[in-house]
Amino acid sequence: MRRILLLPTILLLAACSSVPPQGEVEDPAAMGRPLELEQREQARTAIEADADSAPAAGPDARSSSRVLAYINGEVITYRAVLLKVGPQLAVLGEEGQKRQLEDQALLDILRDRVVFHASVEAGVRMTRDQLDAERELRLKDLKATGGTLDAFLAERGMTRREYDQGIRREWSMQRFMMSALGLGGGDPRVRPMTDVFVSPEQVRKYWERHPERYLEPAHAELHILRVKADRAAPDREAAVAAAKAKAEVAHKALLDGEDWVPVYRRTIGAEAAAEDAYGLLSFRRGERAAWMEEFAFGNPKGTVCEAPVPLGTSFVVMVAAGFAADRVVPYDEVQESVRAQLGQIRRQMASYEVELKLLERASVEPAERAIDLRDLLRSSRRDLMDRFEL
Repeated sequence: MRRILLLPTILLLAACSSVPPQGEVEDPAAMGRPLELEQREQARTAIEADADSAPAAGPDARSSSRVLAYINGEVITYRAVLLKVGPQLAVLGEEGQKRQLEDQALLDILRDRVVFHASVEAGVRMTRDQLDAERELRLKDLKATGGTLDAFLAERGMTRREYDQGIRREWSMQRFMMSALGLGGGDPRVRPMTDVFVSPEQVRKYWERHPERYLEPAHAELHILRVKADRAAPDREAAVAAAKAKAEVAHKALLDGEDWVPVYRRTIGAEAAAEDAYGLLSFRRGERAAWMEEFAFGNPKGTVCEAPVPLGTSFVVMVAAGFAADRVVPYDEVQESVRAQLGQIRRQMASYEVELKLLERASVEPAERAIDLRDLLRSSRRDLMDRFEL
């Protein structure tokens, strides 16, 4: 038993008396390090280096929850853009085109929200009964085109709640703008913000300043009878000669004073004559061949051409039906149409003015979006004025 216990003691003393490695025992670096520990530290160092060199992960540009703007505290996310132009974005391939469409959609959304927030502030509210009635009208339109509400929502990735919210916004915006422009059918709680009345003096002045807008170009009417050769005939020359003879018979009948309609019906057939309005053409200068216009504008009504005009394998007989020279339509004839046109232009300009006023009162962030929207409204108003030379 004592011999067995002495063996571990001898081994321990032998280990203590063995030759140590080079260097002091207290220096762990000189003793070497386990291979596994070194490999772990090398891996950790490499990972930290990669993390330092990699760019920070930003928000997903296509995330529906990505915040795009704020207006009066309301958050506008990318989902609003998807609801508005999602189907159009899906068919675009170029990123530049997508970004342009997204930016335009965001401006349209902010533009609508400016008016909607003003309507809410003014107390314009859509009742549940009004919502149900408006929804029914829209569903009826969808059914008329073969669509369904479920298909409409699925195409846009829209919920029924979002669909109803859109109806409420549009309804409130329309009522607010009608009252703000001083038109009927709005909400009595909204006071007019501009004037869209067009006076009779303004109507006459516009007509006087822009006679070219009410210019009625010269136009003419012409009876024309075209006798075609039978292309299926075995003898081409004989078919052309037969067509010429038929045209000459009709031409002589007209020169002898016979009316156009019976001659036309007898020559090409009653059914064909009725289908093409008995060969009556109405056109302006520059719309027909030169030889045709020269005859129509150069001869009084009832003049028959000197001879059938050869045209390929056909022969044409013409009778002038009258013409009118260029003229400026008198004021009395266009007064109402000018008034209606100016009224529509004035309402559109006034709506831009109202939106600009509302935008000045709204809080839009980032500020660059407010600037873009203001520039859009101003340029739209300026383009309208330039187009109609106001």
